[in-house]
Amino acid sequence: MKINYACIPCLLKRVIFESKLVVDEEKLHYIMKKVLEKFSEIYDPKRSSAEIATEIHALAYELIGKDPYKNLKEESNRMALSILPKAKKIIENSENKLEKAILCSIVANSIDFGIEGSASSPQELFSKFEEYLNEGFYINDFEKMEKYLKGNILYFTDNCGEIVFDKIVCEKLKEYDVSISLVCKKYPILTDATYEDAIKIGMQDIVDEVLTTGKFSVGVDFSGISEKLKTKLGEASIIICKGMANYEAFSETRYKPIAYLMRVKCEPIAKSIGAEKSKNILKIYE
Repeated sequence: MKINYACIPCLLKRVIFESKLVVDEEKLHYIMKKVLEKFSEIYDPKRSSAEIATEIHALAYELIGKDPYKNLKEESNRMALSILPKAKKIIENSENKLEKAILCSIVANSIDFGIEGSASSPQELFSKFEEYLNEGFYINDFEKMEKYLKGNILYFTDNCGEIVFDKIVCEKLKEYDVSISLVCKKYPILTDATYEDAIKIGMQDIVDEVLTTGKFSVGVDFSGISEKLKTKLGEASIIICKGMANYEAFSETRYKPIAYLMRVKCEPIAKSIGAEKSKNILKIYE
């Protein structure tokens, strides 16, 4: 997805949010000055939003000096685990367990601190979980997706907290005749789950392998992925992508079939994917 002018305030607000987590006001002014200078240099409506966001957050992280979201990500996993028994009961009592598990994981995709339209805290996910779940799907291509559930599946994760529910989705996917290659971040960025986060919750006991996207990036920087992942992208029966950043990156490619699972949190994404803001979607491109 190409960057939209509406992405500018959103991206800057997120830099402010992550900086305020760990630096004082004087340092924040310095960070924003440098970020604005960088933004003015690289902004180009012909470039993808994920690509520009990667460069902006790389600079912000360099100036901040550490992972600003570390504590929030740990709290997100704790909060998600506290909701898990309720979610499992809902899933097991549903007519289609995989479909309901996917919906639960999409609701958990509301964890995306620092951007409008997302949960503002781990506690908000706890209070809003059933409300968002009862909204159901705005777009539901589950039946289309189900016919591709064979062979090797590539599953690109998004946020911490959310990954707890991705584990249930993968458990249900394994009831089909599939192998699953889970793909997480190698380096901390935003609230995204890393390889270490996936191992910590036992993903390796469910999926066939856990890979990483390689370079520091919002979504995926395809210039930095391993040869193994490149091969798997070309051979996968289906690619499952969680969250908006993965959509922003993958929508610039020709990989298909690909299923996007997310809670839509902004107007540019809603317009691009053909949905409405604050909706749960499972949309497949064949």
